Amino acid sequence: MAINKKDLPHNTEAEKAVLGAMLKSSSILSDGVGKLTDDDFFPENKNHVVIFQAMQRCFKRGTAVDVQTVVDELINAKDLETSGGPEYLLELADSVVTFANIENYIKIVQDQSLLRHFLETLEKIEDNYKNNDIDNVSDFLSISEKAINTVTERRRIGDFQSAREVTTKLSQEFKDLRATTSDDTVTGVPTGFPKMNLLTHGFHKGEFIVIAARPGVGKTALSLNLAMNAALRGYPVAYFSLEMPSDLLFKRLVSGDANVPFDWLQTGYNITPNTRLKLQQSCERLGETKIYVDDTSGISLFDLAAKCRKLKNKEPDLSLIIVDYIGLVRVVGKTKSESRQLEVQMISQTLKKLAMDLQIPVIGVAQLNRNIENRVNANPQLSDLRESGSIEQDADIVMMLQENRMTVNTGGANKSIFEKQNDAVNEAQQKIARAEGGEDTIMVNVQIVKNRSGKMGTVELLFRKAFCKFDSPSKEASEQILALEKERVSYLNRD
Repeated sequence: MAINKKDLPHNTEAEKAVLGAMLKSSSILSDGVGKLTDDDFFPENKNHVVIFQAMQRCFKRGTAVDVQTVVDELINAKDLETSGGPEYLLELADSVVTFANIENYIKIVQDQSLLRHFLETLEKIEDNYKNNDIDNVSDFLSISEKAINTVTERRRIGDFQSAREVTTKLSQEFKDLRATTSDDTVTGVPTGFPKMNLLTHGFHKGEFIVIAARPGVGKTALSLNLAMNAALRGYPVAYFSLEMPSDLLFKRLVSGDANVPFDWLQTGYNITPNTRLKLQQSCERLGETKIYVDDTSGISLFDLAAKCRKLKNKEPDLSLIIVDYIGLVRVVGKTKSESRQLEVQMISQTLKKLAMDLQIPVIGVAQLNRNIENRVNANPQLSDLRESGSIEQDADIVMMLQENRMTVNTGGANKSIFEKQNDAVNEAQQKIARAEGGEDTIMVNVQIVKNRSGKMGTVELLFRKAFCKFDSPSKEASEQILALEKERVSYLNRD
């Protein structure tokens, strides 16, 4: 049933009070123009709409606003008759007795506008349902949710906060921080890797973190390790797995937690009673954590956001969201002319906004461009993000994984003395990695190339491929790796 426009929510008296006060006070004028739009006034009150538009134009030009200047503006716009004429403007100005409640009247106008637009949006959704074929229910719901979110976002517009308000909140946060953590370097969700904690101080509310690498370097394994490390410390985690079913994902987690090769879990090879016990204990330990997995293949961006909000309502302590990987997230409602870069831009902006809205760190796994493989001895850069769009701008932290491997001689000639020295250091470091983690272990450098709130640097980790697991090297191994790295830098800096 169609809504009668005249029955939509509005408050004519509040609109009159606001317009009258704006005519008499320059401070209230600037407040009203900053907080309201002509769309906030009830369309059936056409006189209020044109009066506000006239005052808005005068304000933007720097013209003083009073009854006479607004009358002149209305005459020029041929809206004087619609406005009710000079008599109505005088009535508005004379009706103001006090400015004390104007803030409340502005809020009433905003709230009535919000409710009005919300009901109109619901009516459009209903019309769309009745008059169009729905090929995909999920897409229809996603588009509908986007329309509703567009309306409800209007109520998030806040006013300035004073320094006292902000510092009072911070003071309480610092008290809680001292009371709840014994690790001075971690103020957010801990990563489980000491050096990474030192550089990032953990992952914080509202942050968008990107983990990027070429295929096979371990970006999914690292994201799973981060989820596991947080969950084992009592932090609830949401994990979106767009490439891997949930049972396979948990097999990887069990493999790393129980230190049983992943291949054994797949084939049953060498599974002894003692191994079964370890697996059972690991399953029980994981079962006690709050890891929530969604393995919807090709999930739409708006479904993903909706599921996060729903889970947040169910699990108020939700502390971390991970999306593996953002290149597989589907954007609903895009046009054929839109490039993949624009899609990825929308995804990154939405994930950043989701982190801000829910006050939860969001990790997005991404791929690096193939051309990095053709560069000799070059570290990955922000520009290497595939279809980067605005990822590098939206992300608060960008971590890039690079295997510490031998250089590739692309020219066909003998390697230079510098390449040979570089390879010698890499091989020595990989020997240390294998000695620490086993023959299937490689050393991976996690390079933090962007960090808004912390330090940039390199975190050396051991990727134990057989167990789909990352570990920090021991203190002794770290010292050996650092000594070799200094040797490499010293050699390359020689004259």
